[in-house]
Amino acid sequence: MKKIAVIVLWFGPVRDYFKLWMRSLEVNGDYDFLLFTDQEMDRSTIPKNLKVEKLTLEDLKETIHQRLHIRPTFRFSYKLCDFRPAFGELFEPQLAGYDFWGYCDVDLMFGKLSHFITDDILSSYEKIFNRGHFTLFRNDSRINQLYRSSRLIDAQSIMESPACFIFDEWHGIHQIFKEFNIPQYHEECIADIHPNKARYTCSNIENYAKQLFVWEDGLVKQYFIHEGQTRHRELAYIHFQKRKIRIHNTRAFISPSVLLTSTSFVPFQGTVDADLIRKHDRPNYIHYFQRHSNRALNALSKFSKKTAPIDRSLISKTIKA
Repeated sequence: MKKIAVIVLWFGPVRDYFKLWMRSLEVNGDYDFLLFTDQEMDRSTIPKNLKVEKLTLEDLKETIHQRLHIRPTFRFSYKLCDFRPAFGELFEPQLAGYDFWGYCDVDLMFGKLSHFITDDILSSYEKIFNRGHFTLFRNDSRINQLYRSSRLIDAQSIMESPACFIFDEWHGIHQIFKEFNIPQYHEECIADIHPNKARYTCSNIENYAKQLFVWEDGLVKQYFIHEGQTRHRELAYIHFQKRKIRIHNTRAFISPSVLLTSTSFVPFQGTVDADLIRKHDRPNYIHYFQRHSNRALNALSKFSKKTAPIDRSLISKTIKA
């Protein structure tokens, strides 16, 4: 069995759904999650496979300078996504003894990852998945240094810039792996929820007129009504990005199953049927209008210092395999 460590950086107060993220880690006891944060954590609520290390943003900047020989200039923690491909070097001492390392977001809930990332896949590929919210890399010196080996993408300039380049996703490290013809595995076995939709709508897999996502006994499932029948498919995880989810019923933190709706996460026991799907597949228009209003304001961000600047020049750079 491969030893795998997943690194998470979080600065500032945690969100309501953080406890649910931690619950979903417990299901994946064959993975270790390494959380670096400036927050005090209640140790009694932390799963055994979550290791927490106290770290301030300023201390992290100094570590970046010492280990990567880069002087970070960013003001927003969102910029740390551009440093993720360098985690193999940045956190080399903490990753000793692991076969794979990776990174993930906390605005998601994992299902059973081993149902989708098998030993055969881990033996055959150097990189697993290419959406930035969860990615794994083989813990090998060549792979760990690859982010700064490209002839076409200048990682140092990206990391020293205060702008965000989305370097950890399709348009960054994925392109560098293509440049060197290194095998990457990607299967659309996740629910990547579109951030700008009123209801939960996937941006990467098939959607249905009526559907409901459920974290059920440690598995993520997409339930839907198709040809008059209630059906479902299992997924590796669900990513509900850029949503201010409020959990009104704290039983969701202990309930065997949780309904993941566009307005809240609801504890649930029983059978998912067509009536339940129709009841909870509702649009969140408050989120919809707030999201589109923010997008309009972000278009004016060059006049404001409150928004992390996004440099999209990297997105247009595509390397042919």
